Amino acid sequence: MSPHPPPAREVTLWVAKSRALAAALTASVLMTALASVPVAAQGVTPAEPQDDPHSQMPMPASNMVMRAFGSVLWGATDRPEVPNSFTLGQLDLFMTSNLSERFSVLAEVVFEGSISTHVETDLERLQLTYRFNDYLNLGAGRYHTGIGYYNAAYHHGGFFETPIGRPRVFAFEDEGGVLPIHEVGIRANGIIPKTKSSLRYLVEVGNGRRWNFSGSQDAEVTPQVLDQNGTKATNVAISFRPDRWRGLEIGASFYRDIVTDAADRPVRHRIGDAYLAYRTSTVEVLAEWLRLTHDSELTGHQEDGASYVQLSKAWGRWRPYYRFDHLAIDPHTLFFFDAESATAHIGGLRVDFNDSVALKAQYERITRGRLRDGDSVGTQLVFVF
Repeated sequence: MSPHPPPAREVTLWVAKSRALAAALTASVLMTALASVPVAAQGVTPAEPQDDPHSQMPMPASNMVMRAFGSVLWGATDRPEVPNSFTLGQLDLFMTSNLSERFSVLAEVVFEGSISTHVETDLERLQLTYRFNDYLNLGAGRYHTGIGYYNAAYHHGGFFETPIGRPRVFAFEDEGGVLPIHEVGIRANGIIPKTKSSLRYLVEVGNGRRWNFSGSQDAEVTPQVLDQNGTKATNVAISFRPDRWRGLEIGASFYRDIVTDAADRPVRHRIGDAYLAYRTSTVEVLAEWLRLTHDSELTGHQEDGASYVQLSKAWGRWRPYYRFDHLAIDPHTLFFFDAESATAHIGGLRVDFNDSVALKAQYERITRGRLRDGDSVGTQLVFVF
């Protein structure tokens, strides 16, 4: 034996190496033992329960499908004070999953990039659905309201829309839109019996609208998480899809709610919609008409209206299109402080390079009131992955 003890540093290194060797040997033994034990799927369960009670819950088989939609835009106007610019569109993550033969989940999360590096995240849809049969499906969560046709057919993925952007009346709430595009509540839909699948219904009950009163409505500042009053908003819709004319749909909806103004006075809010849609792989004809009414003790009866007509025809990958877009808003209408009347003629061309990438180029002439506001051009590259 050495007459002098080893330095403290050597002792520390020796202890560390010994612990590492022991850990490695222990891991090797455990891996060998586990390899000889049948897996849990074959009926063997751990002898002792885990500390986390959630680990004991049965987990459904994962069959989630997720798609992502993105876009890049460029736009310019004839107004010299507005420079032409490239911008990023929304990054839309769309997810669906079948939890069982009857339960399914739909979720949609959107990332929006502003002119800075800041990114805003919105949970646009989250809905759990239970399917009884073809005649009744029940859902709960956050969804796109079934007002008319466009809001139910087109969501946040701009890839599926023919032109750049939505009709003005169907603009999203955080973009100054005048409709309750999103809702939190419950809904039921299905086929009306004994109609040979041609007649369908939709019923929705939700929190309804909330406005801030700083001069504009903003769904981001006042989200539809809690109701503003005890009255729930309701929407009923019916649609006719004849088997004889595939691609044709005729329908109507009626939305009602009671909201409160800045002085906590009730305002009866109604939205009526009627539409005709004909869509095939080559032809698209959409026409929709809406009327919005407000009744209150302060302002009496007020009415606003909107309509659009959209036409397109595909020749292979090339699809020229046209949209007439009209929005008539009374400037004294309660809540619609940021909205203004406008009439636009939009023409453009969409080119689908493949099933995942498309390019849109369009021209727009817009008139606000009796004055022509100006012309604008834009392009949008849309893709799905």
